[in-house]
Amino acid sequence: METERPARISDGNLTMKKTVSRKWKDPIPVLVFACNRSEALRDHVESLLKYRPSKELFPIIVSQDCDDQYVHNEVMEFEDQIEYIKHSVDDNVSPKYKNFLPYYRIARHYKLALDHVFVTEGYESVIITEDDLQIAPDFFSYFSNTRYLLDMDPTLMCVTAWNDNGKPTTMDITDVTRLYRTDFLAGLGWMMTSRLWKEIGPKWPVMTWDDWLRNPLRRKGRQCIRPEVGRTGMSFHGQEGASSGQFFLKYLMYIEANTGYTDFGKIDLDYLLPENFEKKMKKEVESAIEMDIDDAVQFVHFHENRGKSIRIMYGGRLDYINKADAFEIMHDFKSGVPRTAYNGIVTCFYKGVRVYLVPDRTRLSAYDPKWIVPPEA
Repeated sequence: METERPARISDGNLTMKKTVSRKWKDPIPVLVFACNRSEALRDHVESLLKYRPSKELFPIIVSQDCDDQYVHNEVMEFEDQIEYIKHSVDDNVSPKYKNFLPYYRIARHYKLALDHVFVTEGYESVIITEDDLQIAPDFFSYFSNTRYLLDMDPTLMCVTAWNDNGKPTTMDITDVTRLYRTDFLAGLGWMMTSRLWKEIGPKWPVMTWDDWLRNPLRRKGRQCIRPEVGRTGMSFHGQEGASSGQFFLKYLMYIEANTGYTDFGKIDLDYLLPENFEKKMKKEVESAIEMDIDDAVQFVHFHENRGKSIRIMYGGRLDYINKADAFEIMHDFKSGVPRTAYNGIVTCFYKGVRVYLVPDRTRLSAYDPKWIVPPEA
């Protein structure tokens, strides 16, 4: 049964109520990428099956791109509850990619699996997950009720379930309905459309597909929707991946998925449309108390300041890194975009205080793709 919410239409002097359904009616497959982590795959798929409201609306497709027999055996245990596709392994690559073979394999796997979903099976949408992710009880509610935004808003590229700063110490764990727009493509449980795949699929890179997609030439100013409280979290299997656990011990292992259930069909999500969200964010940032970083660090330690909002300006790359470190959030950049940033603004919730790191527009007019984190930072 679809969730409906009221909308108002005007007919002369008469305002009438009309019900408008936002829940997506068509199937949205969940594409699970797997290789050689059999226990991780079992845990992940069991969570998906536990919370999946409908096999027809959310078919699960497990895609494997290596020859691990244990993974194959685990898949067979699920019988007809999921679909399984197996790709032949091909390591016949140019010598210049040999040192980056895991990233070559991953990019190749994405290309094959997404072609299967969009070209072979003809779906209009897909939710992409990896076997090391935890799933929130409202994972499917989140995606089915935000899907309409991707059709309504051409300035959106994706919806992600992940919050890069989604540790309990840097997010408001009580604000489970709060969603944002962001310029940062996070992945790690995300939804895209066939329309986007038709655009990027023919140009797909041979490696590091995620950084390739974050490049301004591909992003084209488009944004994603992300949650305050993630609908995916990181399991302990995450330290076994291709990146050898990069960021795992410092950040990723602490990022948690929501533990309760939110019916997003009962929430008007039109505030996430570009003009609405810009006004909302502008109002929130301008109403926050502006202070320098030294005062801010002291401010958050006083109990009486809980529930208040502050903003701290940053004027450059190293300035941002230092201020992000003060609030224990990830300080790196991709194509010059800080993680979770919206028009350069990064927000977190630290010691009960809403914090906004805001670019000084007298010094920073736009993202600088040359911004990287120095080795010593």
